[in-house]
Amino acid sequence: MHNGKVFHASHEGVHVLRFMGDIRYTLSPPLDCFIEQLFAGEKPRGFIIDLCEVVSIDSTNLGLMAGIANQMHNAENSRVTIICDQLDINELLASMGFDDVFDIVNSRMDVDMEEEEIQLEKPQSATMSRTILKAHRTLMALNETNRELFRDVVTLLEKNDAGDTNDSDR
Repeated sequence: MHNGKVFHASHEGVHVLRFMGDIRYTLSPPLDCFIEQLFAGEKPRGFIIDLCEVVSIDSTNLGLMAGIANQMHNAENSRVTIICDQLDINELLASMGFDDVFDIVNSRMDVDMEEEEIQLEKPQSATMSRTILKAHRTLMALNETNRELFRDVVTLLEKNDAGDTNDSDR
């Protein structure tokens, strides 16, 4: 298995996230926190997501990517660009309706910026559940196909989240 890594770079307000390896839900809570911090400060002028070195990516991380597109749209900034030269990943993106909300470039681009690896430490289970739920709600909001595809997942996650909330109140 190829452990997943995410790198970040920025230049003049344009942010780049480069994903590498096997991108799984376990990476998503600290990545979500990092993304929230990016948008808490000065709003990005642009955003590029590089998936050229991804082995696989799950729906939770796709939901985080869709969240970036939503935040850029809400800030009245440009659309997010995804760079990916892998046919199977591009087919996955299209099946999720990403071609409607992202600009997808089907070839590698050299983005020459100094980047740093984002530290993706293992989160607590409650944080993990909330992040997975948030990501899947975001995917559902993209289109009717995703709404149907993830409806049962979100319902189950909402039940588990309600149970976790009740347990923590005791």
